[in-house]
Amino acid sequence: MLRTSLRNLVAYKVRLALTALAVVFGVAFVAAVLVFGDTLKQAMTEAALREHRGIAVDVRGTKYAVEHLQTPALDEPLVAKLRALPGAASVTGHVTGFTAVVDRNGKLVRKKANATGANAVPGRDGKDPRYPLTAGRLPAKAGEVALDTETAKAAEYKVGDRIRIVARGPVLDVSVVGVFTTDSAAVEAGGSLTLLDTATAQELYLEPGVYGELRLNAKPGTSQEQLRAAAAPLIPKGAEALTGDTLRRDDRDKVNKEIASLRTLLLVFAGIALFVGSFIIANTFSMLVAQRTRELALLRAIGATRKQVTRSVMFEALAVGIVAGLAGFVIGIGLAVGLRGILNNVGADLTPGSTVVTGATALWSLAVGIGVTLLAAWLPVRRAAKIPPVAALRTSLPPSTSSLRRRNIAGVLTVALGGLVLVAGIKGSATGNAKVFTVMGGAGIVLVGVIVLTPLIATPAVRLFGELLRRVYPVEGRLAYQNAARNPRRTAATASALMIGMVLVTSLTIFSTSLKHLVDRTLSKGITAEFVLSSSSDGQTLTPEIAATIAKVPGVTAVSPVREAQVSVDGKEHKLTAVDPASAFSVLATTFSQGGPQSLATGLLVSKQTADDRKWRIGTPVPVTFPDGQQTRLPIGGIYDEAPLLGALTVSLQTLTPHIDVVGDDFVLAKVAPRSKDGMRDALRKAVGNSPAINVQTAKEVRKDFNKLFDVMLNIVYGLLSMAIVIAVLGVVNTLAMSVFERTREIGMMRAIGLDRRRTRRVIRLESLIISLFGGLLGVLLGLAAGVGGVKGMARSTKDLSVVIPWDRVLSFLVLAAIVGALAAAWPARRAAKLDVLTALRTD
Repeated sequence: MLRTSLRNLVAYKVRLALTALAVVFGVAFVAAVLVFGDTLKQAMTEAALREHRGIAVDVRGTKYAVEHLQTPALDEPLVAKLRALPGAASVTGHVTGFTAVVDRNGKLVRKKANATGANAVPGRDGKDPRYPLTAGRLPAKAGEVALDTETAKAAEYKVGDRIRIVARGPVLDVSVVGVFTTDSAAVEAGGSLTLLDTATAQELYLEPGVYGELRLNAKPGTSQEQLRAAAAPLIPKGAEALTGDTLRRDDRDKVNKEIASLRTLLLVFAGIALFVGSFIIANTFSMLVAQRTRELALLRAIGATRKQVTRSVMFEALAVGIVAGLAGFVIGIGLAVGLRGILNNVGADLTPGSTVVTGATALWSLAVGIGVTLLAAWLPVRRAAKIPPVAALRTSLPPSTSSLRRRNIAGVLTVALGGLVLVAGIKGSATGNAKVFTVMGGAGIVLVGVIVLTPLIATPAVRLFGELLRRVYPVEGRLAYQNAARNPRRTAATASALMIGMVLVTSLTIFSTSLKHLVDRTLSKGITAEFVLSSSSDGQTLTPEIAATIAKVPGVTAVSPVREAQVSVDGKEHKLTAVDPASAFSVLATTFSQGGPQSLATGLLVSKQTADDRKWRIGTPVPVTFPDGQQTRLPIGGIYDEAPLLGALTVSLQTLTPHIDVVGDDFVLAKVAPRSKDGMRDALRKAVGNSPAINVQTAKEVRKDFNKLFDVMLNIVYGLLSMAIVIAVLGVVNTLAMSVFERTREIGMMRAIGLDRRRTRRVIRLESLIISLFGGLLGVLLGLAAGVGGVKGMARSTKDLSVVIPWDRVLSFLVLAAIVGALAAAWPARRAAKLDVLTALRTD
């Protein structure tokens, strides 16, 4: 039996190679995700450890203080007390924040997302051991900076040059006094590092005399924990003392958590690709078993048992799985390297590091390749072992009608169950993630049911496509239809692989387009300001001086900053928005269902949804705990419909600002007089020093930026799903190729009675077109149902969300299915046309 299996592997090598290729792509995706995750994990861990090397104890703000914009009193008196500790060898204060370097063309140097500024901490020799100088010295006073070598090289700056830098506020003119080398993770990720003197850094990032972090080194004989215990009583409110070992452990845990989330997301798409590949494997072995019915029956007749036949064919599947797993592992390494490059090119700013390939990745790749192949081949193999020897020697048995009947009943029940879950998710009372998971679960169950029912659906669908093709190509269309309809199981399995990809692509497109339309409509209705100013670097805010400067520009009639903070109401965290009561509602079009903005100066405005959930009314005193821990009761003066830049709760700037230490504006909205619109953008840019770190946009441009974000995310999803589409194409190629092998004598007969090579190729192409259009159309229809259902489910809890179907894209998916059919048929059609007629006629 082993020799028989080896002989079959050689005899069917082309057909099995196509199957293995589908598995290879799926395994390569898995291997790429694992290699990518291990590489990024090691690089991020090493970078984090470098930041904390040599630290015995670190004093910093607590997580709560950082999130709530509080600045603990880490000042010089505290530094003096810590230095006086018996076990402290040294104490250094550090301040970091966003600082970018402007080149000679007015643009930011290197990647702004990793543009960092820090204070230099020179020792007695005037040097900072963390930043070895290659030229000049460290900055000692305001107006002086030192640049890392990569930034200096990129901008072609040298010691003595006058340059411009920008933090959260206007552009500053400074002199380069030094250039240094660094292994900073920000610089390695393509960013920049700018060193300033301590007083300037404190003024830019925090407040004069205050540090963001204090690092303690221990004397010999003093452990980290002993030094931490000695420092703990001196630590002010809002700060904590952590040992270096704790910091490094926390860094590892944080990196592991981030990588695990990313890896899980990517593995979901890899799982989709493997699921699609399993259809191809099952289809291939079903066709191989059908073609070898007589051979397997003969083995049974001469004494082979069912188990021996099963083991023989499973051995072939095992061989395919091993080859696919190893090949996928090797290709996955290259794919991981390419994935890092692609993500860096689109601005992901990944931490650089050498590619990490572990033995665990190799084992997982091999296990996935073997496991998926064996599982997918199991049902066809069981079917082979059950073939009665005598009956199989007589003829090739058709599929059992009873098994199809059972399959159809199971499919109908599964679709019904999924439909009930889907309706419950859409119309039920669940909210948030529970609603999303219920709708997704229902759609998934319906998809499984449709896959089970696909052979039943295939017969009428193929007949319809066949009738349409016969009107154009009477002979070839009829033959193509008959070939596709001959085995509905095979056609269904091939089409299902393509259908799955189309379902996901269509539903996600509808979901994304509907959300994009919601954001665009909300912003267009909600912002009446002509211009919006914001930081060009994600996560950064603008200094309050920016709004004050803009208000002085001639032609500006109203300016309102928008600030955000986290507050606690009845023990639950809420996002709080603060605006200027005098001008906010001149730049924001907000509709009030009750009350109005008149009481904002001393009261609270809330969204209608929040008021309904909490059963609040006008005049209700709401207990609010501010970021600094102070509690107060604010009466509700107005209830508004959801506004684009207002959250659940809104107060005045004067109410929030005393309770936060780091004051920054997320946006600044500016309304201008109609006669001053022309040239106003240039005037606003000039007012902020033509800072490339500050965006000056119209409201329409802000909406376009949000729309671009949705498009980028959707394109990333398309890219991740492309692997499943490629595997589906391979499935069509494989089915057609094996169908040509199976019908060699039939094709020879048709050639003998007058079907020329061109028309033979056309028959195969039309058959491929029928299968691809069937899978594509079914996938698009299911995707429409899933997308519409998901959006309607969210619409019950999201105001103004409506279903938007991008029909141009939906039609393009059907065109893509037709293209898939044309491409997939190229090789099988050419092979069928090249068959020698006499040889084909002699084929058994």
